[in-house]
Amino acid sequence: MMSRSISSIKYLSAEELFNWIKQGHSSLHKDLFQVIDVRGSDYIGGHIINCWNYPYKRLSHDEEYMNQLVDQLEKSRGANDVMNVVFHCAQSQQRGPSAAMKLLRWLDDEQLQHYQISILRGGFNYWQDIYGSDSTVTEDYKPDLWSW
Repeated sequence: MMSRSISSIKYLSAEELFNWIKQGHSSLHKDLFQVIDVRGSDYIGGHIINCWNYPYKRLSHDEEYMNQLVDQLEKSRGANDVMNVVFHCAQSQQRGPSAAMKLLRWLDDEQLQHYQISILRGGFNYWQDIYGSDSTVTEDYKPDLWSW
């Protein structure tokens, strides 16, 4: 049985994810990756390019919605490929890590061996500070929503 604890989930820096996006894959493993943004109403104002939005509030309560996420991941991953799945929310302090743990515990051992689950350090708040205005990596960015 594979480990199902929070220590199995690694944090990924915004800079490393930026490089993955620019290269189209992970430079370490040559694997696929998918960013999962679990923000709900705070999804407005921008998001990481090509991310999937699966709000945590629904993921945490709706088994069918969780199955939909897993099905979409399985369809995107090749039969023998390993996919890096990177979760984040606004700050990656609660919803992002909780969603990552939920996926880690949801997948069976056979499925889990095909995934590396990570959390984006600093979440979208940090990402937008650095890359918000870069339209090659951030979509639908609205800087006025991020200025205090």
